[in-house]
Order: sequence, then structure tokens, then C-alpha cells
Amino acid sequence: MKRICFAIPMLILALAATGCRKDSSSGTDDGSVKMITDYVVRNNEIAGWTHSGAAWTASNLSELTTYINGLAEVYRRHGFVEAAHQEYQGTVNSSQRQLKLTVYFQGLPAHAAALYADPDLGFGGGLTWTGGAGQAAHYVRNGGLSQVLSFYQGAFFVSLEINTDTDESLNILKQFALNVDGKITNG
Repeated sequence: MKRICFAIPMLILALAATGCRKDSSSGTDDGSVKMITDYVVRNNEIAGWTHSGAAWTASNLSELTTYINGLAEVYRRHGFVEAAHQEYQGTVNSSQRQLKLTVYFQGLPAHAAALYADPDLGFGGGLTWTGGAGQAAHYVRNGGLSQVLSFYQGAFFVSLEINTDTDESLNILKQFALNVDGKITNG
């Protein structure tokens, strides 16, 4: 009996060390183990959008700081556990564009909700996207230059950014957001 009791905590530590966790974000516990990278959009999963540029994962604050520098502290305040980032290229209004997607696992739904509402993320004056992805979503249109959309679902906070600001690019951001939200809610 002692050997089994010792083995279970060691298994949990091993899963935590490799960036895996049992998925309980959707409320259904199917016993599957998910990696943070399972929540990003796969290559060409959204027609016409392929992986490009940098992809990274961060499983601690030091790694996160390497990638997002000054904002890492905001995520730490709200229980940062791990993150995955992927960049994509595709066409908007006949022009090549870049889209960035980052999925953050914050450990608890309350942490993700608090991060979503944190004014240090710069969503003051953001427009609410009702009936969209997540438990709450909002976006900012930056005068023709770019758009940023974020939402939270369970213990996840998701950020998307595209380097143009048109109605078509907003629809693409929303399509990516709905895709990621589906991965989170459906496991």
C-alpha cells in the first residue's frame, strides 16, 4: 500500500513537470491529459491560415518573461501556470497579414477572469463581443493598424492580435477565438 501511495504523488509531479495536466476545464472529466499546445489552432485548421514566425511555450515565469517581458508580471499576479504562442500568416482583403495567438493557463477560473479584467492589459475602452467566444470577450480596434481580441474560458485566458483593422480581419480574429474556445470547452 505504501508503494502505491508514493507512486501516485510522483506521477502527479511528473505530469506537472512536463507541462501536462488532466483536462477538467470543460466540466467533463474524460481522463485525458492535455498539453497547452493542444489549445492553439493547428496549421491550416482555419482555411488559408498557416503557421509562420515564432512559436513558443512557457511553463514558468522566467520563460514567460523571455517572450513577453514587461507584461509577465500581470500574468503572474493572476496565477500564471503555462502558455503557448503561435503565429500565422494569411490573407485579409487581398493582403498578406500576420496573426498572433497566445493561450494562457491561469490555474483557476477566478484567476483567468481577474486577468481578463486587469486594466494593465490595455483593454480600456474595448468593445464587448457578446455571444462570442468564452465566458466574456472584448476587442480593441487600433485605427486601421491592428486589432486585439481577448477572452477567458474556465481557467484559460486567450489573446489574439492581427496587423490590420478591417471588418474582415475582425471576423478572422473571431473565427480563431471560436476555434480555441471550442478546444477548451470540448476538451
